[in-house]
Amino acid sequence: MKKGLMLLIALMFMFFPISKTSADWYPAISIDGQTRSFNPPCQIINQRTMVPLRFVVEDAALQGNITWDAGSGKVSVVCRGKNFEFTIGDTRAVVNGEVTYMDVAPYTYQNRTYLPLRYLAENMGGTVNWNGSRSEIRIRFDGVVEENQTAVFAYYYYGGFSELQANANLFTDVALRWFETDADGDLFYEYQDNYQQVLKYLRDQGIKTHASVVLMDKAALHTLLSNSQRRANLINQLSNEVKKNNYDGINIDFEFIPSGDTNNFTIFLQELRNRLEPDKTLSAAVFARTASDNWATGYDYRAIGDIVDKLVLMTYDYSYKTSSPGPVAPLWWVDEVVDYMTGKAHIPAEKLLLGMATYGYNWGSGSNATTVTWSKLNSIKNSYAVSEHFDNASMSPYYTYTDSQGIYHQIWLENERSLGEKWNLARENNLGGISFWRIGNGFQDLYDLLRDNQT
Repeated sequence: MKKGLMLLIALMFMFFPISKTSADWYPAISIDGQTRSFNPPCQIINQRTMVPLRFVVEDAALQGNITWDAGSGKVSVVCRGKNFEFTIGDTRAVVNGEVTYMDVAPYTYQNRTYLPLRYLAENMGGTVNWNGSRSEIRIRFDGVVEENQTAVFAYYYYGGFSELQANANLFTDVALRWFETDADGDLFYEYQDNYQQVLKYLRDQGIKTHASVVLMDKAALHTLLSNSQRRANLINQLSNEVKKNNYDGINIDFEFIPSGDTNNFTIFLQELRNRLEPDKTLSAAVFARTASDNWATGYDYRAIGDIVDKLVLMTYDYSYKTSSPGPVAPLWWVDEVVDYMTGKAHIPAEKLLLGMATYGYNWGSGSNATTVTWSKLNSIKNSYAVSEHFDNASMSPYYTYTDSQGIYHQIWLENERSLGEKWNLARENNLGGISFWRIGNGFQDLYDLLRDNQT
């Protein structure tokens, strides 16, 4: 008797949703620009949007076929040249003979089979975007690009390929920061990470690629930017690289530009813009600034905003290695940066990408802090008794511990909650999206945030 009851309970939990978020809330869904009504409606399970399979597959945009084997709990679907096999209660699925996995297992509710929307749509060749202002999930099978999609502009550095593959569905753009330049404007690889493999993978996933070039030496920047021939040399090489490897755009990451070269940097960007094809994107990364800042800068923010298509705001390092312990990106400061950029600098909000920090700093003894990532923090937690705190004034988490030498430490590093506040800030101000440095830091909290906010 007890075994029979336990089996019944197990089956109930397997076939019925148990972790719905809000009791009555569910997002709207549109397919190829047309709003669809499902009855029963979609559901939110473990932060995933689940949809009734039949309504989606048999939609006018898809017109697929479904067969159901009640005895085995298997569902077979033929749609858009794909053959799917699902089993109720099993996260494994077979697509054209290959085993794949879903985050949430299919289940039945009111005689309907439910599956994860993103998994289903993307495996049928569609794209899935989230429109926060309308609380609407937008699915496109017609190739139309959603103009108001929140961009996720991620920087890629060496050694991050597996992390890129694991989270590729979260990115709209990837800036491949493997290029460097010098005072003469010569372009070269700072490192090579099997770049053809990375580029092919990104294009297969429909992610836009940007050739990102860095220079952080003041003297070299002055020599380069103040000389028209050197600027032309770099622009020629960048243009050739874009054509050779078919990048979607160029990203300029010039930091510590002398204030005397402010106009020269603007000229360089305009010359580069004039050289690029109209369908290529020009973006630049700039230091964050507020209306109350009076330090000399090499950026004419308003002029830069007029030239580039996207402007990456490095809204982090408010507290730095050489400063006193404190938040890397306090929310009030990030808010002031956005106010300055959209206000005094007159940069259109849709051009701005809000920088997210995927690293922090560990302050102990001595004058300088050390950089800490998510994995390093977890390693410290495994070695010491770490206390977790949250500073409401800055909306930032921090961690404290005493090491084996008796030295007291403070670590300030973002988490999903603090990043979520910044995500909301970007959406409330209608910014074009977010950016972060970098794929390869393994910052799971950011990926969790993106998944929660992009269906």
